[in-house]
Amino acid sequence: MRASNIAFANLRAEMSRRNIGVVKMARDLGWNRDTLARKLSRRSQINLDEAFLIQQTFFPELDVKYLFTEEKQKGA
Repeated sequence: MRASNIAFANLRAEMSRRNIGVVKMARDLGWNRDTLARKLSRRSQINLDEAFLIQQTFFPELDVKYLFTEEKQKGA
């Protein structure tokens, strides 16, 4: 199994719990897999509408802030 490049730890954990991969997520959203992968790895910007669409489609019971919050690095 490949290591995940998803930058959002909570989103990555929830995707893993539900066995949702980037390919499935992109297909269900009608997005390009590579574009979604770049957004989730923070190589491209994800906008608020996109974050809400991911949350509402796959994790409606979870807060979008929880899914997309990053922990602050120590010493930063």
